[in-house]
Amino acid sequence: MQARLPPWLPAPVVIHAAVLTLILSAVSLVKGLGDPDYYWHVTAGKLIAESGVPDTDPFSFTWQGQPWTPHEWLSELLMHLAVSGIGPTPTLLLFGALAGIAIGIIAGSLSRRGLRTVAVVLPATIAALVFLPYVTARPQAISWLLLASELVVLMSLRADRPMRTLLLIPLFIAWANLHGLYVIGLGVVGAYLLFTLLGMTPMSPARGWMLGATTGSGLASMATPAGPVGLLYPFRYVDDSDWGLANIQEWQSPDFHDPAHLAFLGLIVAVAVAGRSGPGWLRFLSYVGIVMGLVALRNAPLAALLAMPTLAHTLDMYLSRRPSARERPRAVAMGRRIMELSVGVVVAVGAWVVLVPADPEAASIDVATEAFPVKSVEQLAASDPDARVVAEYGWAGYVISQLYPTGGRVFVDGRNDMYPEAILEDYSTIRGAAPGWEEILEGYDGANWLLFPPDTAIAQGAATDAGWCEAFRDEKQVLLERCP
Repeated sequence: MQARLPPWLPAPVVIHAAVLTLILSAVSLVKGLGDPDYYWHVTAGKLIAESGVPDTDPFSFTWQGQPWTPHEWLSELLMHLAVSGIGPTPTLLLFGALAGIAIGIIAGSLSRRGLRTVAVVLPATIAALVFLPYVTARPQAISWLLLASELVVLMSLRADRPMRTLLLIPLFIAWANLHGLYVIGLGVVGAYLLFTLLGMTPMSPARGWMLGATTGSGLASMATPAGPVGLLYPFRYVDDSDWGLANIQEWQSPDFHDPAHLAFLGLIVAVAVAGRSGPGWLRFLSYVGIVMGLVALRNAPLAALLAMPTLAHTLDMYLSRRPSARERPRAVAMGRRIMELSVGVVVAVGAWVVLVPADPEAASIDVATEAFPVKSVEQLAASDPDARVVAEYGWAGYVISQLYPTGGRVFVDGRNDMYPEAILEDYSTIRGAAPGWEEILEGYDGANWLLFPPDTAIAQGAATDAGWCEAFRDEKQVLLERCP
């Protein structure tokens, strides 16, 4: 038992969560505006603010006017409002903080359940390390927060307070409009219901409430502009032959030779070695999360959140075997807490000093200039503002943000879940200058510009041999137009 301390001294778990949040915010800021999807998300948010939620594609010339399910419409609107209201740099900080807050609310819930501080902060630290490669201004950060909130609600459920299950329904109304990963949340609720029906959760004596809440959550997920059809979106990625799974890194399995993925490897080892305590439904979800992360990189943060409770319960079980610490005098306990707070402040401030540049806005612009074909797009904006551009997949979001307002359109972009497989395969054929690429391109009326890195096959002579002229070239980008 610890001596009672003044309320103005935050608990160690709170200090730790705050430090992690500040560090993750700093990492998001350092990454700057280098994420390609950020640009079309914000542009979509602006479109939604001006004319409502679209149900057809506005951004491409290959699928324009055809069905589009904007499953992240509310997040995109919020991103646009944040960027236009507080600016890109604070928006990056905010979205980086969401990861730390997600970790923090799970850690806080575990601490309130009586788990020892060390047992909570170590899994939280592992989770933060897993999150590092993924923090940026994207809607999925909101899903991290909502998944954490869902876990906290489920961990708090008790049969003598069954109405708490109803908190899940408004959660899913919001989640289904914010991001497509709400289906993972539905899977979590489904797993909890299964264990409840088997008599393995505190809600088992009130299983009718849990069954009703699960049904209500599913129905709530249909309260979107897309209606029940929105539930079908995630199954776009089930097919192993899907173009996105084959060509987009975040949908591929992790490469543990890459240092960025070593923290996830550490999480896997930790769960394999220490994932043996805590409620059965949480252990099950920690294993499912690991499998999801092994299937697709973008699921690694979800795996970290799902594994935190199991790792914390196991560590707490081991620590409980040690002799209980004697109560410290109040003055000693207060001194220790002040020292913990001081160390937290030093670590957080030190991380910001080391990571964050003196002029974050200028650095963020530099990141964008390095990551995207800024000069080529500027030339297009000046000479052909309503251009039809076959652009590098990872550049198309930036092209949309710069040319959409003046009528410019792209071949494909980061919404690979929307495009038919045939269009995506045609893009790959054109990019690789594979046999028949010229005929394929001719079939898309109005495609009058090509924009690719110099090392792609189409930019290494195939296009010029086929009658295209170079409009701009440097070490990063090649812009080609149809010769007069």
